[in-house]
Amino acid sequence: MQFVVLGYAITSMETETYRPARLVLLGEDAGPALRRSTSLDALVTSESPPFFVWHTAEDVYVPPEHTYRFAAALAVHNVPHAVHVFAHGPHSLGLAEGAGDVETWTALAASWIRERASA
Repeated sequence: MQFVVLGYAITSMETETYRPARLVLLGEDAGPALRRSTSLDALVTSESPPFFVWHTAEDVYVPPEHTYRFAAALAVHNVPHAVHVFAHGPHSLGLAEGAGDVETWTALAASWIRERASA
């Protein structure tokens, strides 16, 4: 069984959101072709593995726009996925123990993985 679990993922080098990551990873002079070829949302195909993606709407470092764009690309290509954007919580919560509703992401992911395993 293959699948991917992502949290706070930078999925696009084409947006201006979280530009610092793009500069560190690709450099100041990265052109449109390089930016597109390194954007996960542009690389999704019908052969992509299933994805579980979670984020928080309050993340100031990696805006949830990345998760929304990626989820749209997964949907266009009919890739099985689950997406959870929690209303509250900063970046870097990890397992989010004691962080309110976002703490449920691990249980949601475990349930999704079990569902994928039995599919």
